Amino acid sequence: MGAVAVVLAIGACGTQAPPTPAPTSASPTTSPSASLEPPVSPEPSPSPEPADGEMPTAFSDDLEPSDLPLEALVPEGADVTGQWFGFTSSGVIVLVAWAEPGSDPFLMPRGFALWRRHTSSPHWRVGLVERHEANEGIQEIQMSTTDLSGDDSDDALIFEGVGGSGACGNWLVLDLAREKEIYRRDLCDGRIDPGPPGSPGLVMTRSVYREGDAHCCPSAMRETILAWTGRTWRVTATKTIEG
Repeated sequence: MGAVAVVLAIGACGTQAPPTPAPTSASPTTSPSASLEPPVSPEPSPSPEPADGEMPTAFSDDLEPSDLPLEALVPEGADVTGQWFGFTSSGVIVLVAWAEPGSDPFLMPRGFALWRRHTSSPHWRVGLVERHEANEGIQEIQMSTTDLSGDDSDDALIFEGVGGSGACGNWLVLDLAREKEIYRRDLCDGRIDPGPPGSPGLVMTRSVYREGDAHCCPSAMRETILAWTGRTWRVTATKTIEG
C-alpha cells in the first residue's frame, strides 16, 4: 500500500581529454584550459513523489504518539479528521481517521488506520486499515478507546455515520491488542456506548416505536447490555424505559 521514496543520485562520468598538440609556428599558443570545455554534470534525478491516495505503511522515527506528524499516517492528499490513543498489553496504539478529496463535501472517500509502536526501525507500522469509497456514504468517523472486552487492554469503539434523521451508521469494536475486529452492527434510531467504569462491555440503546408514534417521539427506549465472552458477545441484561 505504502510507497517508499528512493532518491537516485546520478553522477557524471568524466573522460580523459586527448593530449594537446605542441604549438607550431603556424598556430598560436593556447593553454589546455582555454581550449577544452569543463565536463557538465547532469542534475540529480528528483525524488519520486507519492501518488495521490497512496496509504503509507511505516514511519521510521521513534517519536512519542503525540509528536507524530499525522499527515504521514494517512493517504497522500487526505485531511486528518481525528486522532485517538489506545494503551494495550502489547504497546501503544495510535488511531487516525481521514477524509480524501472529492467533488461532494458530503460524499468523500474516508477511512481509518491503526498504527503500532515498535522497538526497532521503522518504529511505527500500520496495522488494520479500513477505507470507504465516496459512494458508500460515510459522512463521519468517530471513536472512543477503553477496555470493552475485559482483557485490561484498550479497545476501540468506532462509529461510521451515514447521516439521516435516524442517525444511522456502522458500529465496530476493534480489539487493539490483537488488531482484530470483534463486533460490527448497522444501527438506526439508536447508539452504542462503552459499559460504565469497571464494567467492560457495550450498552446499546434503541428507540421503541409503537403504532402512531412519530419518528421524533418513540414510546420507549430499550437498553441492552452486552459482554464479551472471549469468543462472542452475550446479552447480560435488557430493560425498557418508557417515555
